[in-house]
Amino acid sequence: MNDTILNSYSGMKTHQFGLDSVSNNIANVNTNGFKENIPEFKTLFAMNMDHLNANTITNNDRSYGATSASNAISTKDGNYHASDGQFDVAYMGKGWFVVAPKQDGSFEVSEDGYEAEQTTLFTRNGGFLRDADGYLVNSSGQYVYGINLDKVSEDIFNSSNDMDADMLKLSANKMQPLRIPQELHFQPINTSKVDISVNLNPKSNFKSAPEFLLPNGEIDTQRVLVQDVASFSDEDSIAYDPRGFRDIIITTRPKPDSAQAENASEGQTLRFVYGTGGAEANEFHTIGELAQLFAKSGLEFVPTLGSRNNLAFAVKNATGEEIEVTIGGALASRMGIASAQIPLAQDEQILSKDAKIATYSTSVDIFDDSGKKFLLKSDYYLIDSGDINAGKTTNQRWFVKSAIYDYNGELMVSPNVIEQELVFDDEGKPQSAQMELDFKDSKVAYSITGSERYSTRNLPYEESRLLEISQDGKAEGLLKEVRIDDNGIIFLAFSNGITEPMGRIGIVAFINDQGLKKLGDNVYMMSTNTLNGQARTLSGNPILGWGENGNLKFGQVKHKYLETSNVDVGNSLTNLILFQRGYSMNAKAFTTGDDLIKEAIGLKK
Repeated sequence: MNDTILNSYSGMKTHQFGLDSVSNNIANVNTNGFKENIPEFKTLFAMNMDHLNANTITNNDRSYGATSASNAISTKDGNYHASDGQFDVAYMGKGWFVVAPKQDGSFEVSEDGYEAEQTTLFTRNGGFLRDADGYLVNSSGQYVYGINLDKVSEDIFNSSNDMDADMLKLSANKMQPLRIPQELHFQPINTSKVDISVNLNPKSNFKSAPEFLLPNGEIDTQRVLVQDVASFSDEDSIAYDPRGFRDIIITTRPKPDSAQAENASEGQTLRFVYGTGGAEANEFHTIGELAQLFAKSGLEFVPTLGSRNNLAFAVKNATGEEIEVTIGGALASRMGIASAQIPLAQDEQILSKDAKIATYSTSVDIFDDSGKKFLLKSDYYLIDSGDINAGKTTNQRWFVKSAIYDYNGELMVSPNVIEQELVFDDEGKPQSAQMELDFKDSKVAYSITGSERYSTRNLPYEESRLLEISQDGKAEGLLKEVRIDDNGIIFLAFSNGITEPMGRIGIVAFINDQGLKKLGDNVYMMSTNTLNGQARTLSGNPILGWGENGNLKFGQVKHKYLETSNVDVGNSLTNLILFQRGYSMNAKAFTTGDDLIKEAIGLKK
């Protein structure tokens, strides 16, 4: 047998290997997550021909045939296309999803190596679905492994209520099967802490103030007298703004046809201004101080019931004699007590327009341990506007009443109403002690100075509104949607509006992807070999796909996408032709070698 036959035979076998590899790539051109193989060849063996001209400077050697060197994995990414699968994911970058056949197994990755309770497999095919028990599996029924926060117990989701702790646990290194039942119920959580932030505009949201009425329907005079005048508005909700309405001018004199008028001068005129200088300076800040100044003119200024049984103010004659009264000034006009030379007997009065006060109300849903809803209501009433136009700057103050009611807001559940003051200091920062309200068999810690992201404020150019609610209570809910972010973290969205992480899809990378062994079903496994007398994992130990901050290190996950095969069809068809032609040429060389042998045999004849 001559070497031509041996060389061509090995060439035929080698090109057949190439054809087999390329045809397999083409067969899997539409297999999701498939990684094509790249066939590589090498010389079978060689020998040195020392008998050829030993004095030549040329190294005379001779190669014998070819053989397959490797069938390497192409690690380039495939294309990505959108998918409707609820649990379909694609991974972009270096790394693999982790799957295993064992439902109660685990796979732990560390810097020194790994520990597995079963054969652990790896895949790029993220076409996952849910089995009859709610576990995430691939199309072959192998379980998807990842970080499990252990929030799912049977069909109940138990919230940790601590996002920071959850994110810390999601950077762990021990993976287990992931389970998301179809009918997953959110376990309600009893509310024990509520923090809210609001904007309180002292120049808007004026309402009639039933807070100033006693249970018998009469005016609570003491409450009214300590109110800042600038905290009120007229019946049209136009504020007693001291920037435009700050003075009252009163002129009083005996009635012209009375006996006292013959000996009286033109009368007495006094001007009172909104400020903080006190009665000595003819300045007023509260209703009580304004009443003291009215007394200088022989008049009473008293809270009373208006035409609609709302709060109003009455100007009465306190001299005991009939007098003529003229009241002017911007604030008097706004209040509706402006008058010109009006005779005022002892039993008569000048009645103002109904007054309103700057208010605001908040209602927060809270929950008992069965998930039943209740309302935590707070009513805010402006006491002192804290306006800088008052002269000496004063701090803005609000009176706050809080209590817990049934969800209709009708029946009070807490045993009493908690009263509190909210004060904005010189820097505009809210100051108020934390409240504690009795709620069934527990208590609710309640703060109105700020929530998780915002602080309570008093901006006059923004409407009064509830900015944010931070609370630990949760209502009962049913699983509505599964969301997976770019870091592979699985978030569960419930009908009660709560979205919380339950775990993350496991991802690992390898130093040498070529060391992974294909097993069929589009999965790979780690394999070992003896190199230099030592058993080594050919791919290297697995590397955890995320860092201590919980973010993926080598790529990102795309939810509701799938990675297609990375086979280059054009290149595969080209290689198919090349290998086929190579095979044909080697076959021709084989027949040529065979003909030579036949010819040599024929020489004997």
